[in-house]
Amino acid sequence: MDEDIVETHRTYSTLTSELILSGVDPIIIAGILSASSVNLYKANMAREEFLRMMDMIYTEAIRET
Repeated sequence: MDEDIVETHRTYSTLTSELILSGVDPIIIAGILSASSVNLYKANMAREEFLRMMDMIYTEAIRET
């Protein structure tokens, strides 16, 4: 499992760097990653678990720092 995490992170970092160097806006990359992540979570988590997680993300996002 740890090897999968390391390899996935390495692959994502390489792809992100290549996209940025080719002129893609990092905000576009982040937005696509975020949307893809939500879709993967939704497809692979129980509905209630997914909704709790999304609620925590939303709560953290609107919290004033």
